[in-house]
Amino acid sequence: MKPVIALACAALIASGCASTPDMAPQTYDFGPAGEPAQASNSVQIADMRAPEWLDGTQMYYRLAYRDPRALMPYAGSRWAGAPASMLTLRLRQQLGSAPGAKCMLTTNVVEFSQTFDAADASRALLQVHAALAAQGQRLQKDFRLEAKTATADAPGGAAAFAGLATELAASIGQWMTESGLCVQS
Repeated sequence: MKPVIALACAALIASGCASTPDMAPQTYDFGPAGEPAQASNSVQIADMRAPEWLDGTQMYYRLAYRDPRALMPYAGSRWAGAPASMLTLRLRQQLGSAPGAKCMLTTNVVEFSQTFDAADASRALLQVHAALAAQGQRLQKDFRLEAKTATADAPGGAAAFAGLATELAASIGQWMTESGLCVQS
């Protein structure tokens, strides 16, 4: 019996079915930040808040064609940090953050998931609620950003979210400038 088991194991290894280092879990972040925007605003950027299900490093996706309410984590792929922490970092990298500034930006992640409309087609969806407070005024705005993924998998989702994080920073920066609430004097 032992020779049969040994033969079966050898066949599995030869066929590539055994676990290999190529199957190691992958960890993603948003990549290096681009050039920071010219700061015409003086703002303190608070840590972004997120729903409890986004507190960890899981990469979530939805199969919209099957059940759009069901969030599922990728088995072998993770974020380098919680999405809200990574988004906060990207905002600070792109917009700057002046601790003690009289203008305060607070943000909340509403949605951060890869959605599959078909087995071979997905998009990254990022929704953030932002509030800007200064000089006794408070402005609020919702940002909803979407990007088709180049590939319908975790690497495609990670790349799409990297682009959305930079786009979010640019959109929030433009909104702050247009508001005139945080303009440096």
